[in-house]
Amino acid sequence: MVFPTHTRFWLAGGIVLIYFALAMILTPAGIHLLPADMVKGMVRSQTGFVFALLGIPCGLYLILWRAGDLFVWLLSPSSLELDARGIHVGKTSVLWRDVTSIVREHNNGCLILAHRGSKYRMRLHLWSDADELEAVVTQQVISMLLPAIRRQVARGEQVRFGPLSVCAEGLVFKKKLIAWEDIESLRLQDDFEQGVSTRELHILANGRLHKIDEEKLVNAPVLFSYLSDRLAG
Repeated sequence: MVFPTHTRFWLAGGIVLIYFALAMILTPAGIHLLPADMVKGMVRSQTGFVFALLGIPCGLYLILWRAGDLFVWLLSPSSLELDARGIHVGKTSVLWRDVTSIVREHNNGCLILAHRGSKYRMRLHLWSDADELEAVVTQQVISMLLPAIRRQVARGEQVRFGPLSVCAEGLVFKKKLIAWEDIESLRLQDDFEQGVSTRELHILANGRLHKIDEEKLVNAPVLFSYLSDRLAG
């Protein structure tokens, strides 16, 4: 188990904010956490009052929310084991045969596995070789769920993946059919804006682009694997 780098960054930022705010607040009482001249310069600046007022709340926000994985890291078991049966973390086991869905949260770096009426939230960045871990878990879930989906579609059923469905004739999105022969391209688009990571499925059909947030798709990796095989054929 590893201490996540981004948690270290936010934790340090929160501590610094609180320390500087306390230095400004305590200096008039004769408690000097920083050199007096430095504090006076901060107080006289245009943002000095705002910093003294909001420094501690903002620092607590960074520590408790943005660096919230610190507490998960402290309470989590030290090792995770994968085998042919499933995932084993401390006293928790998630068996591959019991997994009903997988959702990827890109901004939080998590895989959410639904199994037997419960959910296991795997924070990838807490473990070494996170990319390999994600790849192995994802492939295991695909191998368990994909055959059943192929059989359902072959029987003429419509299989839902959240806002997008698959049927023998094509894809159904917003209650409209996108026929297989009308699909010009499919691709995944990664984006990072204002500190938020996202990934979208872009479907180009009949000259029109449809965008779907991957986090809204249930079993997105299974869907992508099915589409890759279906369109390749």
